[in-house]
Amino acid sequence: MTKRRKIILTVVSIPLLGLVALLFSLYPFIAEDVAFLRPLGWLDLPEARPYMEGEVAPGYRNAADRARDLLSNHVRDINVPAFSTAIAVDGKLVWSAASGYADLKQKRKATPNTLFRIGSTSKAVTGTLFARMVGDRLIDVDAPISSYVGDLPNPDWAQLTPRQLASHTAGIVGYEENRDLLGVYATMRLHNSNENVAEGLAYFDDSELLYKPGTEFYYSSFDVNLLSFILQEAGGQSFQELLQERVRRPLGLESPLPDVQHPDRAEFYHIQEGQAQRWRDVDLSMKLASGGFMATPSDLALLGVAWLDDEFISPETRRQFWTPQTLADGTVNEQNYALNWRVSEATESIPFRYIHHGGVSKGSMSWLAVIPEQRMAIALTINTRVWPFPRWLSVFPELVHAFADSTSARLQSR
Repeated sequence: MTKRRKIILTVVSIPLLGLVALLFSLYPFIAEDVAFLRPLGWLDLPEARPYMEGEVAPGYRNAADRARDLLSNHVRDINVPAFSTAIAVDGKLVWSAASGYADLKQKRKATPNTLFRIGSTSKAVTGTLFARMVGDRLIDVDAPISSYVGDLPNPDWAQLTPRQLASHTAGIVGYEENRDLLGVYATMRLHNSNENVAEGLAYFDDSELLYKPGTEFYYSSFDVNLLSFILQEAGGQSFQELLQERVRRPLGLESPLPDVQHPDRAEFYHIQEGQAQRWRDVDLSMKLASGGFMATPSDLALLGVAWLDDEFISPETRRQFWTPQTLADGTVNEQNYALNWRVSEATESIPFRYIHHGGVSKGSMSWLAVIPEQRMAIALTINTRVWPFPRWLSVFPELVHAFADSTSARLQSR
């Protein structure tokens, strides 16, 4: 889009922008809290939730039985349409299961093959491609991104580095600070279909940097959108082609995929007081790399555990990507964020260091964690939102403990 056309469209959009923003911000509250609207498309959440088990590896039957009870009780406690999870150990899937309904209206049961929106867990997916390209010396984490793209749409971006983008220390705006009015409108409406990640830059390229790169931390999906464009340019193929050839194909994965209609895709819901309403239709292609993928938990767990395979990602690359990044003053950033991953040290509930990323999307939540000491990865997904975020995730440490004994015995016998 030319600059002149963007200016004209911006001027035309200004009178409507405030009204649109108000309507979109009020939509969830209107839909959920106004009693007379409740009959319009609201469905009762069934009291009983079907359970479907997928993979159970030899030696994990007892852990799987314990996990089934944990999952069934948790779904009842948080009252969500569907919950699906998977655990991989030492490069192989050892357990997968789903409870509830992928589609309440059609009474379609969730299965381990159901695809869920994964929101910002997409950042770890993009980080996996980034790490693979670093390992193949196709991109340098500390080279200015102008080394890969001569003509960037915002000159302030020229000296940014992939490391700064992947660690959210570049100073790129977030949704709230974006001053590109067309971008603000597009990110609220979510109806634009983008075939190439380059198109997504137009939604924030008119905004100035928030601070001098490297001096502060600010979590922004736009960071990773720009990073995906740089990966594309450095790799000489489209972002999706690179992901297929360097991540999905080597690991034998069917997902992550762009969030489009698919026979195994879940429906996504608002929930309120034992009822659910289908989320409005959206197009997430404008933020594919940062929040637009859908996946099965099984594929996410296999992607996560592949980080422990030295042939897939070298120890040096893994160390680099899993080291929390420091700011210019020498302090570690406030979220212990590394490169496309967060890092958590051992606690009383999880006595292992783990590397993770969570995601919230339109009617969904997801979580992917890698536990190096156990050579384990675990993925969890639901097809609604539950607040606060830790509430739906409270089963995570229990599932880890359910499998830790079996995993430790397996590793000791190697």
